[in-house]
Amino acid sequence: MSNIIGFYGSCPADICMYAACALQNTGRRVCVIDNSDDGVLFRSISASGMPSVPVTFQNVDFMRLEPVVQWHELDYEYVFVQLGVCPPQLCLALCSTRILVVDCDRRNLDYYNQYMQSNSMPASVLLRGFCLSTGFLEKVQRHFEKGNGFIDHWLLLPFHQADEACRLEMQFGSLNQSVQISSDMQKVLGQLLCMVKRAGGEA
Repeated sequence: MSNIIGFYGSCPADICMYAACALQNTGRRVCVIDNSDDGVLFRSISASGMPSVPVTFQNVDFMRLEPVVQWHELDYEYVFVQLGVCPPQLCLALCSTRILVVDCDRRNLDYYNQYMQSNSMPASVLLRGFCLSTGFLEKVQRHFEKGNGFIDHWLLLPFHQADEACRLEMQFGSLNQSVQISSDMQKVLGQLLCMVKRAGGEA
């Protein structure tokens, strides 16, 4: 049975893709399902854009809107799902690991604070795009933690121009095999892989 890893939030598509490709590079069988409403992840690597046709990118199979009841039946060790902005609780409940990716926009922080409390499902929070100014990060974390007891732990990804350029490029469907990411992104991906492997029962 596949381990289901769910990514959701205000900007999760690139993180989901990078993490899946990084895990595949360790010799695991991995696929990605873009289950979001906008389909940004799938469109960014699919020349045809046809949802019925799986696409392979960096040796990872990408699918679009695969039925929820089939997620556990897919022939992969790990299934990464791009759940989008506001996934149904059923989709979240199927995930052995949930990662909320959120930027520092206060509206998004407030929305996902309430969202996590309303669905009562723990998730790791990947905060991205912040500037390394004194005290700002702590202020954001305190604000998001207010009343929210469902944060498993924090993953922190400061702003970097290369990461933002790739994230924006995805929205126009023009990614290629030579994606450049920052050292901070590489560090966060390493942390994500450790989490995912532990959830899958690996040492």
